[in-house]
Amino acid sequence: MVPKERSVIKIMLSDPTYNPRDRASIAYGRYQKIIDTVARPGTTVDFTSLKEGYFMSVGTPYPDAVNAVGMAERAYEAEKKGYDAFIIGCVWDVGLREARSLVKIPVTAPTESTALLAWTLGRKFSVIAGSSPKALKYRDLIQRYGLGDKLASVRCPPEFTAGTDPDFELIFGEEREQREFIEIVTAEMRKAVKEDSAEVVWYACTLGATLLTMHGVYEVDGAVIMDAFVAALKIAEVMVDIHRAYGTAVCRASIYQAPMLGWEKERPIALD
Repeated sequence: MVPKERSVIKIMLSDPTYNPRDRASIAYGRYQKIIDTVARPGTTVDFTSLKEGYFMSVGTPYPDAVNAVGMAERAYEAEKKGYDAFIIGCVWDVGLREARSLVKIPVTAPTESTALLAWTLGRKFSVIAGSSPKALKYRDLIQRYGLGDKLASVRCPPEFTAGTDPDFELIFGEEREQREFIEIVTAEMRKAVKEDSAEVVWYACTLGATLLTMHGVYEVDGAVIMDAFVAALKIAEVMVDIHRAYGTAVCRASIYQAPMLGWEKERPIALD
């Protein structure tokens, strides 16, 4: 039997935006339902967002750069407060490299986690995006992770090519709107399976992905549908196990190189 203290995993999840809207409570409620279903007994997740930063224009370089600093600081806070792991709560994976360079606890993000797991479940995977610009950025992100040769396609449903975040209006809508979202997304997933030979597919939004899961949509035309939020959560649990067993953290030789000693004195990070 696993000792009680080792069965307890405490995780902080932060949205990589400053989120002043009531939608945050809806999102966290949906996340918690997924956690109650798939997390191990003893795993708890606390939700937060950035203390300050950008809510609008995320996914563009300057706001993302600012918010990446905030994410690294949240990860630092999580480590100082005794959390076992930190999850970046958006498929942009904002601040992943910065956070890993700053802390020793495991840090996971949805797109990296999903791509790694998708590789184990099928030969090729496809991503469904909420807009054409987002589709281009997800392709670049996956290539940056070194998994471009496993990517069958990044597609955007025609219904999501116009307007500002039309998928969000459906994701946060009533039951009818949510089912419309699922129909649009699964139709595009079928195209990815048929036209691009995808064997694993997922929707590139943690909230959209959890909506599919909550409605019991786990496969389409024989292809596996992955939940990006679940992937980040389960990878975090495994990384905590390895960290506890062997003290294993990221390699500091290159992309996760830690700051020089004394950096905290030059610009201290204030904790809540």
